Amino acid sequence: MLIPAYLDGVASPLLVTLDGPSLRIRRAEAADTRLPLARLARLTVRGAVTFAADTLPACLRAGVPVCFLDPEGRTLGQLLPLHRRREDLAALVDEAVACGVFASARESWRAAAFRAGCIRVALALPIRVADLRTRTVTRAAARLIDAVGAPLSTDELVSRFEGPLGALVAELLLAEGAGARFQGADPDLDLAADLRAILGLELWPVAWHLARYLARHADKHRRERDRQARIVRAFEAQLPRLEKAFAEAVGLLRRCLREALP
Repeated sequence: MLIPAYLDGVASPLLVTLDGPSLRIRRAEAADTRLPLARLARLTVRGAVTFAADTLPACLRAGVPVCFLDPEGRTLGQLLPLHRRREDLAALVDEAVACGVFASARESWRAAAFRAGCIRVALALPIRVADLRTRTVTRAAARLIDAVGAPLSTDELVSRFEGPLGALVAELLLAEGAGARFQGADPDLDLAADLRAILGLELWPVAWHLARYLARHADKHRRERDRQARIVRAFEAQLPRLEKAFAEAVGLLRRCLREALP
């Protein structure tokens, strides 16, 4: 969870500097203290506290409001960021776990995210489906690709995307502050597995177009390295769309968690 911090320089002056992603608090004859900006809810300042030139802009960029008090504790003024900070994903999950609502929120999120992904697949491919269940849509997509007659089977073609997609999800989750604990270390919190499955739906239309290309140009892709190079290029071309889909999925997860929290 985000935490408030209080800097009191009435009894002894403080110097605040920027140390990478943290504020470094220096006080004479005391060990330095570090405050990670990503964990700060707000900063309250009283007394003789000196800020290095780059510290207050860093607070605002991180979405941390700063309140200044006079020596008697009355408010002098505030610095407010123009943009709302993104909520820390790990903190939201931990709070939902502590409140006993994470499992239900996760299921609601998965259902909504898979349905949205299946709608996009059904609209992007020339398939007709009786319902929008993931199994129904992906089976129809697989039958469509089977009929192309590409030099790689549908299963093998789709599986070639799994490695690059897994690496992308890991990278993007780390950027959200969701490390190993959310990437398989704890099966009950394995958001990486969920996101790989959700984003994997985005690659069915890519697999269809790629299968058609490989079928038309089989002679150019007889060698394994040529086929793999074409698959990698097809995946890399989808990075902007996959990153957007990731952001939408994580945004939906945040919303589901907030709605579930008391």
